[in-house]
Amino acid sequence: MKKILFLIVICIIPMLTFFGCGQVDCISLIEKNMSERSDVYFYSDGDDMQISICSGQREEPYAYDGVSNQKLDFALITAEINSTEPEIIMIEIDDQNEEVLLEYNYLTGKHMADLERKLSGEEYIKIFYLDKEISMVCKSNDFQISSKEAIKLGFNALNAIIEPLCDGDIFNGECYLKILDKLSGDFNDIFWLFSVLDKDGNINNVIISTNEPYVFADNQNNMI
Repeated sequence: MKKILFLIVICIIPMLTFFGCGQVDCISLIEKNMSERSDVYFYSDGDDMQISICSGQREEPYAYDGVSNQKLDFALITAEINSTEPEIIMIEIDDQNEEVLLEYNYLTGKHMADLERKLSGEEYIKIFYLDKEISMVCKSNDFQISSKEAIKLGFNALNAIIEPLCDGDIFNGECYLKILDKLSGDFNDIFWLFSVLDKDGNINNVIISTNEPYVFADNQNNMI
């Protein structure tokens, strides 16, 4: 795990955690104020081409401003292609074919496109690019830590920061649950990234194992 060298384990939290009424209410507020929540994750099967698909819901318009807006479904394709030009792929989902234009993102150095839909994780997906046929495998079906459990673990780890943001039925910030992998951060394993951003621009991140109730501290105070 190359990038895990800069992380420090801050807690090992049993999954059977008891939540008091205030904590349950705060977690409910967090879930309502998720500006991005990935639930389903596909990855390419084989070494021909590195491709991921993360799917869930995210806010529209998408802005790091401490306010969570209306949510829309997304299925974000990220591909590693040796090009900086837009590239066209064909994606087959359950025998339905769609031509997709992947735009090059200069910030990430990857090609990306949003299918603007929510995947269940049960789909049969293939991607065709040039002479390559890539089968996609739903890795999130094998996660021992679900997105819901990751949010609870993130809350436990950042409890002292999150609880002051809970004001009755108002949450004075926004949260993000993303996937970290080889394409998004050169990780050899797959992790959850839970982030909290308040209205003053203060950001706190924790990285969570997808297979064990382990939470790591990220010492970089920025959005990933």
